[in-house]
Amino acid sequence: MTITEEHDEHGCHLALSGRLDVRSVPDIRLSLHRTIAAGTTAVHLDLGRAHIGDATGFGLVVEVLRRARRAGRPLLIVAADDRSRRLLRRARLGSLLADEVLAGAVG
Repeated sequence: MTITEEHDEHGCHLALSGRLDVRSVPDIRLSLHRTIAAGTTAVHLDLGRAHIGDATGFGLVVEVLRRARRAGRPLLIVAADDRSRRLLRRARLGSLLADEVLAGAVG
Protein backbone atom coordinates (compact mmCIF):
# COMPACT_ATOMS: atom_id res chain seq x y z
CA MET A 1 0.00 0.00 0.00
CA THR A 2 1.38 3.41 -0.95
CA ILE A 3 0.19 6.99 -0.52
CA THR A 4 0.97 9.83 -2.89
CA GLU A 5 0.30 13.32 -1.59
CA GLU A 6 -0.02 16.43 -3.76
CA HIS A 7 -1.25 19.92 -2.98
CA ASP A 8 -2.77 22.48 -5.34
CA GLU A 9 -5.33 25.28 -5.29
CA HIS A 10 -8.16 22.73 -4.94
CA GLY A 11 -6.76 21.08 -1.83
CA CYS A 12 -4.77 18.06 -0.73
CA HIS A 13 -4.89 15.05 -3.06
CA LEU A 14 -4.15 11.72 -1.40
CA ALA A 15 -3.88 8.82 -3.83
CA LEU A 16 -3.87 5.36 -2.30
CA SER A 17 -2.52 2.44 -4.26
CA GLY A 18 -2.83 -1.21 -3.29
CA ARG A 19 -5.14 -3.27 -1.12
CA LEU A 20 -6.71 -1.72 1.97
CA ASP A 21 -7.09 -4.55 4.44
CA VAL A 22 -6.20 -5.68 7.94
CA ARG A 23 -2.52 -6.03 6.97
CA SER A 24 -2.02 -2.68 5.22
CA VAL A 25 -4.19 -0.31 7.27
CA PRO A 26 -1.88 -0.03 10.31
CA ASP A 27 0.99 1.01 8.04
CA ILE A 28 -0.84 3.95 6.47
CA ARG A 29 -3.22 5.04 9.24
CA LEU A 30 -0.77 7.36 11.04
CA SER A 31 0.40 8.92 7.80
CA LEU A 32 -3.19 9.76 6.82
CA HIS A 33 -3.91 11.14 10.30
CA ARG A 34 -0.83 13.40 10.18
CA THR A 35 -1.70 14.70 6.74
CA ILE A 36 -5.25 15.57 7.76
CA ALA A 37 -4.14 17.23 11.00
CA ALA A 38 -1.46 19.30 9.27
CA GLY A 39 -3.61 21.05 6.65
CA THR A 40 -6.66 23.24 6.29
CA THR A 41 -7.78 22.68 2.68
CA ALA A 42 -10.18 20.11 1.24
CA VAL A 43 -9.04 16.50 1.10
CA HIS A 44 -9.48 14.54 -2.13
CA LEU A 45 -9.05 10.83 -1.41
CA ASP A 46 -8.24 9.01 -4.67
CA LEU A 47 -9.14 5.33 -4.47
CA GLY A 48 -8.71 4.67 -8.19
CA ARG A 49 -5.74 2.37 -7.65
CA ALA A 50 -6.85 1.06 -4.27
CA HIS A 51 -9.04 -1.90 -3.47
CA ILE A 52 -11.03 -2.08 -0.24
CA GLY A 53 -10.29 -5.66 0.71
CA ASP A 54 -12.15 -6.06 4.00
CA ALA A 55 -14.02 -4.28 6.78
CA THR A 56 -10.78 -2.89 8.20
CA GLY A 57 -10.04 -1.16 4.90
CA PHE A 58 -13.55 0.28 4.74
CA GLY A 59 -13.26 1.33 8.37
CA LEU A 60 -10.15 3.34 7.53
CA VAL A 61 -12.07 5.29 4.89
CA VAL A 62 -14.78 6.11 7.45
CA GLU A 63 -12.11 7.02 10.02
CA VAL A 64 -10.43 9.40 7.55
CA LEU A 65 -13.82 11.01 6.89
CA ARG A 66 -14.42 11.57 10.61
CA ARG A 67 -10.95 13.00 11.17
CA ALA A 68 -11.32 15.34 8.22
CA ARG A 69 -14.69 16.57 9.52
CA ARG A 70 -13.28 17.16 13.02
CA ALA A 71 -10.43 19.12 11.46
CA GLY A 72 -12.92 21.22 9.48
CA ARG A 73 -11.70 19.84 6.17
CA PRO A 74 -14.18 18.75 3.49
CA LEU A 75 -13.46 15.30 2.07
CA LEU A 76 -14.34 13.93 -1.37
CA ILE A 77 -13.58 10.49 -2.71
CA VAL A 78 -12.43 10.47 -6.31
CA ALA A 79 -11.90 7.61 -8.76
CA ALA A 80 -13.27 4.79 -6.59
CA ASP A 81 -13.82 1.39 -8.19
CA ASP A 82 -17.34 -0.03 -8.56
CA ARG A 83 -17.12 -2.17 -5.42
CA SER A 84 -15.96 0.76 -3.29
CA ARG A 85 -18.78 2.91 -4.71
CA ARG A 86 -21.34 0.27 -3.78
CA LEU A 87 -19.92 -0.02 -0.26
CA LEU A 88 -20.04 3.73 0.22
CA ARG A 89 -23.61 3.98 -1.07
CA ARG A 90 -24.78 1.11 1.18
CA ALA A 91 -23.22 2.89 4.16
CA ARG A 92 -25.05 6.08 3.11
CA LEU A 93 -21.76 7.77 2.28
CA GLY A 94 -22.38 8.09 -1.45
CA SER A 95 -22.44 11.87 -1.07
CA LEU A 96 -18.65 11.70 -0.62
CA LEU A 97 -18.18 10.48 -4.19
CA ALA A 98 -16.94 13.38 -6.32
CA ASP A 99 -18.95 12.42 -9.42
CA GLU A 100 -22.18 12.30 -7.40
CA VAL A 101 -21.45 15.71 -5.90
CA LEU A 102 -20.92 17.12 -9.40
CA ALA A 103 -24.05 15.40 -10.75
CA GLY A 104 -26.09 16.88 -7.88
CA ALA A 105 -24.76 20.36 -8.70
CA VAL A 106 -25.71 20.00 -12.38
CA GLY A 107 -29.11 18.32 -11.88
